[in-house]
Amino acid sequence: MTAGQTATFTVIATGTAPLAYQWQKNGVSVTGATAASYTTPATTTADSGSTFAVAVSNTAGTVTSAVATLTVNPAPVAPTITTQPGNQTVTAGQTATFTVIATGTAPLAYQWQKNGVSVTGATAASYTTPATTTADSGSTFAVAVSNTAGTVTSAVATLTVNPAPVAPTITTQPGNQTVTAGQTATFTVIATGTAPLAYQWQKNGVSVTGATAASYTTPATTTADSGSTFAVAVSNTAGTVTSAVATLTVNPAYPVKVGPTGRYLVDQNNNPFMIVGDSPQSMLVNLSISDMATYMADRQAHGFNSILVMVLCESYTAGNPFGTTYDSIAPFTIGTSPSDYDLSTPNAAYFQRLDALISTAASYGLVVFLDPIETGGWLTTLRNNGAMQARNYGAFLGSRYKNSPNIVWESGNDFQTWRDSTDNNLVYQVMAGIASADPNHVQTIELDYRLSYSNQDTGPISSVLAIDAAYTYFETYDAVLSAYNSSPTLPTFLTESNYEYENVSSFFSGLTGVFILREQAYWTMTSGACGQLYGNHYTWTFLPGWQNFLDSPGTLELAYWTKLFNSIPWWNLVPDQSHQIVTSGYGTYNGSNGNLPNADYVTTAWITDGSLAIVYDPAGNTLTVNLQKFNQSVTAAWYDPSNGIFTPISGSPFPNSGTIQLTPPGKNHDGDSDWVLVLTTSSTAL
Repeated sequence: MTAGQTATFTVIATGTAPLAYQWQKNGVSVTGATAASYTTPATTTADSGSTFAVAVSNTAGTVTSAVATLTVNPAPVAPTITTQPGNQTVTAGQTATFTVIATGTAPLAYQWQKNGVSVTGATAASYTTPATTTADSGSTFAVAVSNTAGTVTSAVATLTVNPAPVAPTITTQPGNQTVTAGQTATFTVIATGTAPLAYQWQKNGVSVTGATAASYTTPATTTADSGSTFAVAVSNTAGTVTSAVATLTVNPAYPVKVGPTGRYLVDQNNNPFMIVGDSPQSMLVNLSISDMATYMADRQAHGFNSILVMVLCESYTAGNPFGTTYDSIAPFTIGTSPSDYDLSTPNAAYFQRLDALISTAASYGLVVFLDPIETGGWLTTLRNNGAMQARNYGAFLGSRYKNSPNIVWESGNDFQTWRDSTDNNLVYQVMAGIASADPNHVQTIELDYRLSYSNQDTGPISSVLAIDAAYTYFETYDAVLSAYNSSPTLPTFLTESNYEYENVSSFFSGLTGVFILREQAYWTMTSGACGQLYGNHYTWTFLPGWQNFLDSPGTLELAYWTKLFNSIPWWNLVPDQSHQIVTSGYGTYNGSNGNLPNADYVTTAWITDGSLAIVYDPAGNTLTVNLQKFNQSVTAAWYDPSNGIFTPISGSPFPNSGTIQLTPPGKNHDGDSDWVLVLTTSSTAL
């Protein structure tokens, strides 16, 4: 029984009446307990275990009953909740478990309720829901705990069900960015998905420390950053997505100027500027602004940074005989053709077209080598107008364009009569007029074909020259070296040689293809030049269908030339004219050879501290290299100019002692013989 209750013990006996009874508790007679039954007082747990017996007697005798034991259980305690069920947050599809901890006399019974309604079968101290949905969010759960002493109901716990996490999706990809050297560039991505989203930006496939937001702003850029790619990985608990790649284009800070050694150009931040140019000479008169932009975007994408354009263009440079634009805008308001145009009457509409060309080029990072009045077709105009008109025309151009940063002035063009003092003075007057109004831009001049360089003109023109333009249809190193060795020291570049898809000199069979283009470009850069202007028959004349020739083999392979020289400090290269590096196997110097496929002369340029040499081997000659000229062990590799891939040379690096013979690895990717030997003391240069 339970404490507080009474207990009744009863005996049944027979014998001659009357029978007498005496109950005993724990062997001691209980006063007044003299009946066949005995009811205890209200019990306590202290009574538990007590024994009870009864002695039954009459005149004939006495008998004592067996012993009975009293068990007294404590009084039942109503349930008390010591730990309430807690709120639960889960993701849709998961289950949620609610738990209560209660005390009280066992057994305790449980009944869980959802939103006040009993849940069938939920009769334990814990309750686990079925898989949840977002519809369950906000539901309340409580439990009634009961026993014989009573019932208590828990506090309410609330269930929050979050939607299942959604993997990130990029809705706006980071876009290509074009900035000027010294500026920063900002790349931004917009992504959706379950928060929080984490971001990690990468540059050229390598994570950028600290770049963990939806936008990333670079440090101040340099031209070395141009072409770098940026992407971002966006992640959350459900997955990761990587953005498309965005490309950074860093244009030099124009205008260009002569660098500290006088051998190369630099931008306004003093970053070396290698001329990577094309020659769309007739662009101004043959293309609309929209078509100009199409052309320029393509050239920028292929790594060009310069273009040659004629301000005035008639049939000699693929315009029409009247010198008007394709939509009949004349350059001057008086006259009808180069034979009678008045240079003092510039047509506003025509020069507004030129304004647009220059500004569009600037937006694509292109320097415009601008010929103010080319001498192949417009010398008659200069003669008819005279020196004063020529000077005033130059001053007009200089004043109009002095604040357009992306200009280099390049006069001349097939200037066959430059040695004639009268003609020479007319061109000088234009250049001097430009200089009088425009102190911001450097000038150069293209003289006569088939071989010339600007410094040959030692007359008045030399006073305004800042760059030496080499012009040749022969093995290009000869004209470039002649310019390099001339006085005064000026940056030298190759302004014109054989154009792709042409053969104007007829020195070789067929048309100019990639082999000849490579010869011209690599000879040039290993002979002291600071760049070149490439040419393409279809993109200087803009014949119908010119768009189909933008991505020509020559254009594509020029990128490998740019890649190689931009990977090294090319501005420190000095032409090895005395064969200190390649001591034999260098072939035959032949500056009068125009049959370029037969040329075998090897040109070398090196940094004279002995850290680097670049060797162009057009015929695949075996070369003897003097390793003693290097300041430490030499890593050597062959660079394929037709696909831009290095082939390591067995045994490299070599000790910087003695000589070694090196043979190119057969035909290059195009099946031609030319290779570039790169020798460097830097283990990371190749």
